[in-house]
Amino acid sequence: MRVPSSSEALTPKTLSAFFYDLYNEAPRPLRMLIAARPYVCPYDKLVSFVPEGATVLDFGCGTGSLLAVLAAVDRVGHGIGCDVSAAPLVAARAAAARIGASDRLDFRHIADIDSAPDGPFDVVTMVDVLHHIPPPRRADAITAAARRTARGGLFIYKDMTDRPLWRRFAHTVDDLVFSHELVRQVRAGEVEAWAAQSGLAIEHTESIPRLVYGHELRVFRKP
Repeated sequence: MRVPSSSEALTPKTLSAFFYDLYNEAPRPLRMLIAARPYVCPYDKLVSFVPEGATVLDFGCGTGSLLAVLAAVDRVGHGIGCDVSAAPLVAARAAAARIGASDRLDFRHIADIDSAPDGPFDVVTMVDVLHHIPPPRRADAITAAARRTARGGLFIYKDMTDRPLWRRFAHTVDDLVFSHELVRQVRAGEVEAWAAQSGLAIEHTESIPRLVYGHELRVFRKP
């Protein structure tokens, strides 16, 4: 299996090959989707903010691809991935075992975001999750993430942009096709406000274009 040798080696091409090998036991359609995701999702940007040996909580981990990358490049000392859907966690656990990280990565099925482990954690991540949460509960989700972030730790948030309209349309179609959901995209300004209300200080903001998609990355620190 081709494992990235360092975070500097993380490119869409190398990550796609890594995922294709890593998820060899997953059903072929799922395996192909996971292998294609690095061309859309900026894993390289996310990994760069995680310090070596960090304890990490990944909200909405799905098949565990982010934690798998972090383990492969030795950025995570211990990671817990949580998801309200149990099915993807089967692939997540198999991937952890395949790279010899079962002792460092733990994947848990939770009823809701409040059921996640309390921590605190050096790093809490929430990647492409918030737009799936009903709008009235989104502020609570950010508060839950902030509460589980250790003092001096980071909350890394990434989700799809809601501007310009043509990118927003692409995101809407993507969710309809792959998630069978008609979602309302999240405004980054709202996330910043909710994070501030939860005691987090913003450290990094970035808008990242990938193909027809756009991403809003925000990195917060808990003082």
